[in-house]
Amino acid sequence: MFIYNGKLNCQHASNETITVVFPAGFELNDPVSAYWQWSTDPNLGNKASVENSSFIRTVTKTSNGGVRRIHFSFDSSSFYAIVNPDFQTLSLTMLDSTGFAGSTFDLAASHLNGATVHSAVVYTGSLQWFQHAKEEMMTLVVPYSVSEGAFFGLYYQWTQGPPPNGSPKQNVAIKGKFQQVSPVSSDGQITATFEEGGFKYQFTFSSDKGGSLLLSHTRQLLMGIPEVRFAVAYKPQ
Repeated sequence: MFIYNGKLNCQHASNETITVVFPAGFELNDPVSAYWQWSTDPNLGNKASVENSSFIRTVTKTSNGGVRRIHFSFDSSSFYAIVNPDFQTLSLTMLDSTGFAGSTFDLAASHLNGATVHSAVVYTGSLQWFQHAKEEMMTLVVPYSVSEGAFFGLYYQWTQGPPPNGSPKQNVAIKGKFQQVSPVSSDGQITATFEEGGFKYQFTFSSDKGGSLLLSHTRQLLMGIPEVRFAVAYKPQ
């Protein structure tokens, strides 16, 4: 399981967050999924979220057998990726439907586990949080399970970051562990929390594999904050 996150810059995306997930690794026909948001798209409109799943189509290895370059494609775009030898960086180049290659951008590793993770589930939703987040795509990666201490990755960006570092399009990459996980309720729900940097994340996972997230801050009242509804975007077959 390898998770990478960073910023996407291309014709229809300007400094947008992107998350790429490799549940198995970097071999031929290994699965890959990618999640990002267009700034504007002629067909989908503004702030359109994109969820894609596919397989690695080609692999070029270095002389010592290490992975060097891979290629994977989706319906409307494809990527060449160079994997850093220590797996800490993934350099992506996006190609459009005509095969034109745009600029290359680097993504940082968020989670590295050389084992194939068959239980990985990815959820996506749209974050609306006061003036700081306006319809921002949120990607939640649950590699193992919703259990006490289990790792999860949560990725989004602020439209205008909250103080003290209130910069626009500020990336957020949470590498967390579920806390206060409840037993499964009679209707199949599980709840969990996580706190970091003054923010509290309250998760609810439903038996239908959907769920919700309530995001609050220690300086804000919890009441009146809208939930982020999320749904499964990827699940291994």
